[in-house]
Amino acid sequence: MTQRALLAAGDPASRDRLGRQLQAFGLEVTAVGSGERLIEQLLITEIDIVFIDLNLVATEVATDGRDAGSPAGIDAEARTVARTVTGAGTGIDAIVEIAQLIRGSGQTAPIIVVASRLSESDQARLHAPDCRLLSTPIDPAALQALLESCLQTRTSASLATTPAGLDEEELRALQSAFVEMLNSNYLDALESALEQQSASQTQAVLHKLKGGASSFGFEQLGALAASAEALLRQGRSLDEVRAQIAPILAEAERLQQSIR
Repeated sequence: MTQRALLAAGDPASRDRLGRQLQAFGLEVTAVGSGERLIEQLLITEIDIVFIDLNLVATEVATDGRDAGSPAGIDAEARTVARTVTGAGTGIDAIVEIAQLIRGSGQTAPIIVVASRLSESDQARLHAPDCRLLSTPIDPAALQALLESCLQTRTSASLATTPAGLDEEELRALQSAFVEMLNSNYLDALESALEQQSASQTQAVLHKLKGGASSFGFEQLGALAASAEALLRQGRSLDEVRAQIAPILAEAERLQQSIR
């Protein structure tokens, strides 16, 4: 299975250069230019490794956080969370807070901070949210070794299922953002896959829903998605799986009603 990298860098040239290097190692790359888009992608996509350029925050300050690539309908809750964090400081301060937010949301993907140089004290600060440093200019051999180490660890690590380390307001914002995007990023895709009679697409959506729901503490929804996915893994027919979809939709509706 292709592994997915999320790359956040404010400078388009740096984003393109590192993106091409990661693609050369066989990774599927999603590149964003702001903390707002970084948070949005973490809410809706299963990611295997995250790269954050140290200059991301400085670029956001200069552009007032606007990202031309961000869809007009981006969830307001995700935007609020991202701006609260990225507005808290510059440089290493904001990177550490972004990393802590990622960890607090239940995401266990390795976080790589890309920087030309960091003091020993700043490097030590990255240890708490379990980040690693990738120095620029990037040595391809060093990047390859880092990817092999991180992704091998990622494969064998057990995933956290309960958000932790956030204050109550940040946690609510993340959970609300996930629930608000259930239809557009999960349920609509599930309905489309079923209409097309595509077992592989249905299984992929259920797997994504299982991971997203569990990461944000919605264990019942995650368990329902896991149950339906397991049937497909066992080679059961889509008709049999359809009987498991109604409870998923009912639980999603319950969650959506709870935040209104």
